[in-house]
Amino acid sequence: MFLLAAALALLGAGAAHAQTDCTAPTAPPQHHQARLQECLMESYSSDYRPVFDHKSTVNVQVGFILKYISFDSLEETFTVHSWVSLTWQDEFLKWEPADYGGLNMILIESSKIWTPELSLFNADASKYQSDSFYTTCRLFNNGTVTCVPHMAHSGICRTTLTRWPYDAQNCTLYFGSWMHTGEQINFTFDSVSAVNTDQYQDGPGWRLLQVAKKRYTGHYHCCPNETYPMLRYTYVMQREAAGPAAVVVVPSIAIVLLTLISLTLDIKDNTRLIVACFSLFCHFVFLTEIGYDIPKESADTPIILLFIRDSMIITLVAVLLTLALQALRARTAPAPGWLLSLNRFATSGPAKYAVFTEFDPDKTSEEKVALAETAAGPSAAAADEPQRASEWLQLSNILNSGVFIVSFITYAVLIICYIPRNDY
Repeated sequence: MFLLAAALALLGAGAAHAQTDCTAPTAPPQHHQARLQECLMESYSSDYRPVFDHKSTVNVQVGFILKYISFDSLEETFTVHSWVSLTWQDEFLKWEPADYGGLNMILIESSKIWTPELSLFNADASKYQSDSFYTTCRLFNNGTVTCVPHMAHSGICRTTLTRWPYDAQNCTLYFGSWMHTGEQINFTFDSVSAVNTDQYQDGPGWRLLQVAKKRYTGHYHCCPNETYPMLRYTYVMQREAAGPAAVVVVPSIAIVLLTLISLTLDIKDNTRLIVACFSLFCHFVFLTEIGYDIPKESADTPIILLFIRDSMIITLVAVLLTLALQALRARTAPAPGWLLSLNRFATSGPAKYAVFTEFDPDKTSEEKVALAETAAGPSAAAADEPQRASEWLQLSNILNSGVFIVSFITYAVLIICYIPRNDY
């Protein structure tokens, strides 16, 4: 009995000793940054502007670090991908570095603090674009906050296609505060680098030439005591035209040569008609090809379209002329007197150097003699009336030469005025 009581006493003493040695867990000591952030966020609210006086202005400096630009000329929209640098002063986020081990800068999530909402006024409504952002910001002991989120801004850009495919587009983005006045949030350009293109890479099919910026104070008659400042960025982009030029501009010159060559071929040779018809068909092919590459409802007409339109008319005239000259050549009726006078004028004066010589190996010796007698004078031509039928052949040569000269001059003017060139 005594032994049992002693054993129980020993067990109770061991349990008490064990309970005395077990200490309650304590929280780990906080480092300076944790204490600082906890102190700053203790009574902080991100729902209102970070100023003690509601009449004070929050000045926000904006800088764009461009990455790349995608431009859809068919839909007339473009998207700018960039790192947007936003810097402002937060009067509620200040501290003394000496109180926190000399700490003068910390990193903080943008969702925990107030951030300005930079709105794009001419945004593409078909794409959702939020004015807010989420990133990690740098906070300095004097209250300066710098956030650099990655943002994509899509806007509307009305294309100018007059000089397509060597066209340059000016696309503009307008930024500002959607609801706040300039007395509440004042957006300005970054004093160090408003636009940085050191890391920019050209998008597919376009090359960035320059970026122009301008700030509008935003004074309006409706609100004389308020301002609505706005930042304008204009992006000038040049189309990479090597591909379109290879399939449009160069073939356009080729079909011009086809049309002119067809006018120099023998009238009675069917090869001339085939070449002219093939050139006319090529015009329709190029018009279809260009139709796939340009906006269907563009306000501007590319001058290359005007060139192909006028060239198509000239080619159509060449086809009709070939058919008419073939019919004229087949005439056997005697030529009237006015035709004899016209032929003599065209073959005896300075105009004879502009008339092509008819190389016809099938011409009989009688026809050659008739042509020679006709050129000699009216007395020789009147001596033998049936020989005057050869005047139709001479008339066809004169008409063909005249149309060729007019077509050549017209094409020269069209090429100078309507063929676009790369001026950049």
